[in-house]
Amino acid sequence: MATAAQARQAATVPRRRQDAERLPARPAARRAPQARQRAAQRARLTRLFVVFVICLTVLAVGRVALSFAVVQKSLQTDALAREVGRLSAENQHLQETVANQGSSVNIREIAVKQLGLVEFGRAPVYLNVHRSTTATQVAERN
Repeated sequence: MATAAQARQAATVPRRRQDAERLPARPAARRAPQARQRAAQRARLTRLFVVFVICLTVLAVGRVALSFAVVQKSLQTDALAREVGRLSAENQHLQETVANQGSSVNIREIAVKQLGLVEFGRAPVYLNVHRSTTATQVAERN
């Protein structure tokens, strides 16, 4: 087949005898090394692009993770601030309760009503108990 193609080509393009004599036969230029270089360069660029995309993805994921951590810390800070506010209000209420319970008026009321103590200046009440009376009879008199 190669001879038929060469014959057709020779028939269509007339060659000069002088050109054929002057030009030495040389091998056809090889384009394969250039194709390999282009393929290698394309592969290098593809690898570089893939590495770039991976780095960009890692940075984006890191940015999202950092943003998520900041939001969580912000929520924790808000929760702690609310807890501090609640505890300070409870502390204020307890201080008021202690102040009210520690007042001399409240202490006097508790002493008289719950403990049965007598205020200074009032005459004490003495009970006369006869030997024949029982404790229940005395309690009924008062």
